[in-house]
Amino acid sequence: MSKKNFIKINCLRLYRKKHGLSQKRTAYLMGLKTASALSHYERGDKVPGLKNALKLEIVLHTPAAFLFRELNRELKKEIEARRKKWS
Repeated sequence: MSKKNFIKINCLRLYRKKHGLSQKRTAYLMGLKTASALSHYERGDKVPGLKNALKLEIVLHTPAAFLFRELNRELKKEIEARRKKWS
């Protein structure tokens, strides 16, 4: 899977809706000036930096690894392959 593809697969919108939050409210809680950045994250156009990923985790009451499930899976595979090479 290419980086572009697994970046696009995230659960931000799902968990935001589950908690009854609009993009505008979520962006406000995160301290973002507009909902535009959040929209980019949800569409997979951009990946949030660590600070915003942690804010999303707090606002959505969901670990970042669950919010970005596919990215987490790919990173685990990558690290596991390196572990095997190291052994």
